[in-house]
Amino acid sequence: MSTIDLYVERAPLRFAGATASLESAAYAVLGVPFDSTSSYRPGSRFAPMSIREASINIESNSLTGAGLFIEEVIISDIGDLAVVHGDPKETLRRVESVVGELAGKGVIPIVIGGEHTITAGVARGLSRAGVRPCLLVFDAHLDLREDYLGCKYGHASAIRLAREAIAPDVTIYVGARAYAREELEYAASLGDSIQIISPVEVKKLGPSAVASHLRNRLSRCESVYLSFDIDALDPAYAPGTGTPEPMGLDAFEVFRILSLVVDERFVGMDLVEVNPLVDKTGVTSVLAARILQEFLLLREGRRRAR
Repeated sequence: MSTIDLYVERAPLRFAGATASLESAAYAVLGVPFDSTSSYRPGSRFAPMSIREASINIESNSLTGAGLFIEEVIISDIGDLAVVHGDPKETLRRVESVVGELAGKGVIPIVIGGEHTITAGVARGLSRAGVRPCLLVFDAHLDLREDYLGCKYGHASAIRLAREAIAPDVTIYVGARAYAREELEYAASLGDSIQIISPVEVKKLGPSAVASHLRNRLSRCESVYLSFDIDALDPAYAPGTGTPEPMGLDAFEVFRILSLVVDERFVGMDLVEVNPLVDKTGVTSVLAARILQEFLLLREGRRRAR
């Protein structure tokens, strides 16, 4: 029995109405409804279903001119991981096992959280399959703590744990603006392997110039992984998140940067920290679905254009 058969349960809805079998798919959507270490506003465990619902109620075109429609991309939505609430270590082990199996089959994992902790499990799974990508992280926070409130395996340590798993040459944050002194000192100790681009810099330089810089920095990377925490966006655009921070990115900036950076080297992505319980309008889930869809269209379009 494969780890997918063992740990993944079919969800009632499928992202973008995807119907492909895993055997035929280029991309596999996996929900990870886990939020046990959330320290402010829990509820991201409900995001995979909310984002799937949004995804089947938006149009299937690209917002950035990728040239494809989502029904042209071969996607399998394999369902939701059977997480262990209250046990992040076991949940991460299961994420690692499933993502490792997907990556080993050459399938691109598209992971919907859940809290940001799950990124560490994805990184471990990629590493298990021999994939050690650079990291592009959209996030309001650095998530580089050694532990938080006594918890080592939690959302505040997600990127530190992911880096430990894959030891990337490059880690770039876009939208980061909230962090503890210890995180900034830790980042500084790693030298130029970590770079932080704040929303203020994005506003000052413009998204096209930021994207040009990202392309240059990532040009030495054989592969890239995208981790997208929805709180990178300003709460005006994405109010439904566990730890909102003002002074964030706007939607145009996000889509413009992604449209100029995502290419066939991207070996997967996750989208995390959407909390439907604190956004009765559902607009955050719609935005999340659009970001995931745009990533798929951009990557697949660039792959086909090679």
